[in-house]
Amino acid sequence: MDRDFGDQPDIAARPRAQGRGSLSAARRDELTEELASRLHNEWRAPRLRDDGRYEERPKQVRDDQEWITAHGTDQVDIANTDYRDLPLDYRRENQESAKVALPLALDEHLAGRDPARAGFVEDASEQVHIAWLDRNRDWAPPDQSLPYGRLSEEEKEKDRVVVRAAVDLINEQLRDGPA
Repeated sequence: MDRDFGDQPDIAARPRAQGRGSLSAARRDELTEELASRLHNEWRAPRLRDDGRYEERPKQVRDDQEWITAHGTDQVDIANTDYRDLPLDYRRENQESAKVALPLALDEHLAGRDPARAGFVEDASEQVHIAWLDRNRDWAPPDQSLPYGRLSEEEKEKDRVVVRAAVDLINEQLRDGPA
């Protein structure tokens, strides 16, 4: 689907960095999973209680029959479950967000640009939001179904968290060049 971004550069249309500075597909997958795990921890951090557990957030598992069979239930407390132990249903959204943000941050880094700069974070956050809308438009509340520029600051911040986490991961993992 074509989108009009006005005068803003369409960072999704930038060519991917290739050649000596690029990462293997396996390394990109590894970093994507690490980012998805970090996004889950970011989401649950404000729910941490004094006893070291998180406010419960029970959900029904629908798409991961293997998980249901292994656990003998179709219920999971997503806040008190580590990312890697979540059923696919509840890992998927973090994975999809990571698949958008990580390549954008990685390409900025490999091109020698600072992915932490404000302009990049906003452009990439818009791309994260567009991809989220593409996946979730059918059920998204009206206040989240708006174009990025019309979102509340609170809603924009949800997308920025994803991009900043990607930037932090890239900066940590590739400080001395591609691994």
